[in-house]
Amino acid sequence: MDYLRKLLLFVLIKFLLVSSVLSQESGIINGTIIITLTSQDTIWIGADSRTSTLTENGYTVNKKGMCKIYNTDDIIYAMAGHVRYVDNSFNFFEIMNSSISEQKDFEKSMQLFEERAKTEIASILKKFSRKSINTLIKTNNGSFLTVVAVSFVNGEKKMKEMKFSIEANKKNNWNVVYKATDNNGVGSLRFVGHAANASRFVRDNNLFFGNGKNIPGKISDLIKLESDTSITVGMPADVISIYNGGFRRVIASGLCNE
Repeated sequence: MDYLRKLLLFVLIKFLLVSSVLSQESGIINGTIIITLTSQDTIWIGADSRTSTLTENGYTVNKKGMCKIYNTDDIIYAMAGHVRYVDNSFNFFEIMNSSISEQKDFEKSMQLFEERAKTEIASILKKFSRKSINTLIKTNNGSFLTVVAVSFVNGEKKMKEMKFSIEANKKNNWNVVYKATDNNGVGSLRFVGHAANASRFVRDNNLFFGNGKNIPGKISDLIKLESDTSITVGMPADVISIYNGGFRRVIASGLCNE
């Protein structure tokens, strides 16, 4: 990672760390780092491939990783948190896929996903024990699912970060809370999920992405740095570059079917 310190000025890195959800229920797939970087004409998105489960005995790393960056039509999306159950009784990747396929429009697809995700989360909560939900709220501020979606629409960059969380209400029940952020600004580097070490490294070293060369490799290096110190993040990584007119998987984990 020493060469990262020598990068020339190109775009100032801004970072945002969002803690991903930890579940007390066995069988829920979680544990992710997602990194996005925006330049004038390109958006890069990278993610690790490890999945893990948090039970009463602590984390258990699943032997088989999974693809975490998907595309439907020209929309690329990645998720962190409670993305699916091992038996696929719920799967938010499938919900996003169907929303995009039906709407054929970035904003309308995101709106439909928002509606369906809220309904699905409310249904899922009925299957969780009260103790698990209270633990989730206490230790993770109720964070449940974070989604990053990227596309170009008529030459314009589109990036939406969608956060779903839960909070207790006065009726001794829970509400699903939704917040969205649109960030298409040049020079924005954002972290989602388990990214404490990678974001700290960027902050402590005042890093800049230099002349724009090998940005996918630099994103992969940050993912590897996080994987070296975290049980919930692991290589190999996927990195995709999205540009006006298409996208390309520039670093492949081998776990994505395209």
